[in-house]
Amino acid sequence: MHWHRRVPFVLTAAGVLCASISAAALTTPDSLWWLSCFSRLGATDDESSMFFNGGIALAGAVISLSAVPVMRGLRGASAAGFRGTGAAATLVPLLIATLGLSLILIGMLPLSFNVFAHERAANGALASSAGLLLLHRRYLRGLSRNLDRIAMGAVVVLALGMVGLIAGVLTLTVFEGLAFGSVITWLHALEMRSKRLPAGPVTPFTANSQQLFLSPIWGTRRSGVTV
Repeated sequence: MHWHRRVPFVLTAAGVLCASISAAALTTPDSLWWLSCFSRLGATDDESSMFFNGGIALAGAVISLSAVPVMRGLRGASAAGFRGTGAAATLVPLLIATLGLSLILIGMLPLSFNVFAHERAANGALASSAGLLLLHRRYLRGLSRNLDRIAMGAVVVLALGMVGLIAGVLTLTVFEGLAFGSVITWLHALEMRSKRLPAGPVTPFTANSQQLFLSPIWGTRRSGVTV
């Protein structure tokens, strides 16, 4: 079964988030929620909060599943000799799962239920996102030029967003949208790149190797096997 290669988990999670936030924003009685933070959409204990909390918990679960193809891809890259991917094959999927779990807790523990627990879950999501970008710089640079550019862009967005938030130019809602959007973009690129990485070490072809062509009984396509 290769379901983890066929399903674009991060893109699916992003779609769920956009749909749930849009539904919550259109139905919430709190017209000033955008002046505070996204979590206010889940604190009204009505239909809109159900949309927001359910959507963010579901998105977190889907993001956690994206750790599977990333782990398999990085393990294959490590076996094939890509530098630095050995430790990344453990640490990166762990932080992806932590990010997903944090989002699940954000949805299950809304502000109206427990402010302290909700804020700790939000801190976990932020710390996981920052940790993933740090791991990219430490272990994944050079794996993909496009991935490197997206990671750099995400760092710039996070830094400028934090400055704007502290200066009072941006609201927390805007900062959350920019920060999480940039991290999701990077995570989607990492998932897609991981699915294209080799599944194992490349078998070298030498002068002593023989190429055998096997043709299945009920087909005409031949497959080559190096021995």
